[in-house]
Amino acid sequence: MVAWLQLNNLNKGLKANNLLTIFEIEFELNRRKERLAEIRNEIEIYLQELKNKQNTTEEEKALVKVKDGHRKEAYENYLNVFDRLCGHILNGKLDENDFRLEYREMLFDTIENDKERMFETGSKFRNMVKLFHKWKDK
Repeated sequence: MVAWLQLNNLNKGLKANNLLTIFEIEFELNRRKERLAEIRNEIEIYLQELKNKQNTTEEEKALVKVKDGHRKEAYENYLNVFDRLCGHILNGKLDENDFRLEYREMLFDTIENDKERMFETGSKFRNMVKLFHKWKDK
């Protein structure tokens, strides 16, 4: 009886830890998405400022490249967490129906509007691609 209670408590603890991990992944996904949006906005504002200017200096052009590098890095960081979330869905650690309702459009938008070509053959974001095709058929 004592062993059963200990196993039951251990099982409850593992489920709680799993839920905390999932919430952490979701929080991190949203945080990285917001950061990406901030960087994109900063770049748009800066480009508009340059557009209104008569002559663009080499330093300003170089700064655009640096800012774009930050955007690419933030985009990849966002995709890394999104791919991890998709992996948990594919592995059955998360209820697929619940997460399909919440993340289907985000997944489709991310893949279909990808200008960086991150989802071509050999993509390191295989979980996202696999889940995209699975959900596309539903």
